[in-house]
Amino acid sequence: MLTLLTFPGGPDHPSHSPFCLKVMGLLQLANREWQPKFVTNPAKMPLSRLPVLKTNDRLIPDSYIIQTWLEGQGAEFYPGLDARARAQAHALIRMTEENLRLGLVHERWLKDTCWEIMRDQFFADVPALLRKPVSNMVRKKARAGLMAHGIAQFSETERRVRLKYDLDAIAMQLDGKAFLFGPVPTAADAAIVPVLDGLRSLPVDTGIRRMVRAMPDLMAYVDRGRAALYPVDQTLALAA
Repeated sequence: MLTLLTFPGGPDHPSHSPFCLKVMGLLQLANREWQPKFVTNPAKMPLSRLPVLKTNDRLIPDSYIIQTWLEGQGAEFYPGLDARARAQAHALIRMTEENLRLGLVHERWLKDTCWEIMRDQFFADVPALLRKPVSNMVRKKARAGLMAHGIAQFSETERRVRLKYDLDAIAMQLDGKAFLFGPVPTAADAAIVPVLDGLRSLPVDTGIRRMVRAMPDLMAYVDRGRAALYPVDQTLALAA
């Protein structure tokens, strides 16, 4: 059986990481048997990050590399889609992972009211006395990365405007369909649903959370995506 090395989540999310949730969705779409193994420190993992898929003979890092491996094993993540649609899917995934997701990271890590809650979830395994200094060190690195990208340099209003373009592009592609490219989910949905779900589930009322929740078609889409792509409770119970 395949084992997915993944960051843990909370009561409503199998993992806090959109990339880990993406691979969970890909495994569901590929109809592969798998079990999670929750990891909190990825320092010893390939590429020093998660998710990592453990097969019988190797560790496969990175959601894109994992997807390629699953496709090599016979998985079809875009059934019936032509080259143009596959290109559109690729562009939507890149937009979401390289921009919209960083809006989620910014809200979780740099917005103080949100961080106070997320810190205790992200670092729950760190002893209470050490949690603040350890988490602050990691937060400092996250801030530097977001500043280098540029998203942390914008004002709150500027950031919302930029992210709204991404949300509108996803809504335009959806255009009344159950999923982005038709009645069944694809790899694009596996990548995009977790980011939207994370934004709407932020633990405090931010402007970006309100913006996402104000788009009912996207919210209904996330509900459908969760039902189709997130693992069932029995799968997660195997890691207990």
